[in-house]
Amino acid sequence: MKEQFQISPSLAQMIVDAAKEVIGKDINFIHLDGKVIASTDPGRIGSFHAAALQVRKTERVIEVLENEIFKGTRKGINYPVMINQKLLGVIGISGDPEECRSLGFLLTKITEVLIKEQMIKTAVQSLDELRSSIVRMLIFENEKEDTFMNEHLQPLQYELEERAFVAVIHLQGLNNASSLFVNMKGMLIEQGIQLFTYLFPSQYVLIMNESQYKAALQILHTRFCSMDVSCSVGIGSVGVIAELTKSYAHAKLALKYALSKKETVCEYEKLDLEMIMENIDSHIRNDYTVKLIGNLAEGEINLLHTYYRHNLSLKRTAEELFIHKNTLQYRLEKIAEKTGVNPRDYHDSVKLYIALLLQTL
Repeated sequence: MKEQFQISPSLAQMIVDAAKEVIGKDINFIHLDGKVIASTDPGRIGSFHAAALQVRKTERVIEVLENEIFKGTRKGINYPVMINQKLLGVIGISGDPEECRSLGFLLTKITEVLIKEQMIKTAVQSLDELRSSIVRMLIFENEKEDTFMNEHLQPLQYELEERAFVAVIHLQGLNNASSLFVNMKGMLIEQGIQLFTYLFPSQYVLIMNESQYKAALQILHTRFCSMDVSCSVGIGSVGVIAELTKSYAHAKLALKYALSKKETVCEYEKLDLEMIMENIDSHIRNDYTVKLIGNLAEGEINLLHTYYRHNLSLKRTAEELFIHKNTLQYRLEKIAEKTGVNPRDYHDSVKLYIALLLQTL
């Protein structure tokens, strides 16, 4: 275990995202110099957090009872992240300290577990820990240790090609994550997938060689997404081993699109307009969406999604919605009245379609 282990921003972001899913409040991870390196509130990333310096000085929990008591801080509680009696950073919950206090133990334990998993490199206890350690190193760390990779891939009897890709499986409706983990592990290995890891609370990340791409598509479609739980898969771009961090980011974008469209598998390489929109400033995306479809009810939004999925076909849209075609036309007219753009006019229809896409990003 390296004495100078540093928490990377990507790892810190994974920690705060996972913690928020469990705790339900905004979480910040602060470097020992006081800089926020990850947050579930994107606006706080890169800002200065003076309370973290107090945590570093005392190695104790610091509560902030009012906003800006310490420079750059908000109400909440900040905890030292200690691994093997070494302070690695500070993690904080934003909110009323009275409400946050009971969540502190859970937050610190989630943080410690996720960090320790990243530090497993030389003292690998099992093949499961080994494959997880390799995957996490490849997708979360900027610097890959070739010596470690070559040495520890041998027990898995697996060889990484020069080019590979990442896939993310998202599972819903989980009742027993531990038993599912055992089942998933067996299914993945059975299909010749040796590099994978479980990401709390409901995802598996897979790394496969470029030569496995076509077979992987078929396997993910037919094998894993026919299980009892709902399943969506995002497949990232193919690239050299050093760029698997990018492939992982692309896989998450593809998964986000698959979830929004209720699709089984989405490939990053087949996204086009969505990739452009993902790079539009979030405030601009939100303003455009609110302006065009902010007044529409959920049922009207779903109607539009169905309408576009059937390529503006009134007949097929009405059939899927189990309504008469005249009823559909009436509802589309009502949407035109509310939005000021007509879904049945080509140019207006494009504007609405873009708003719907932006809403899913």
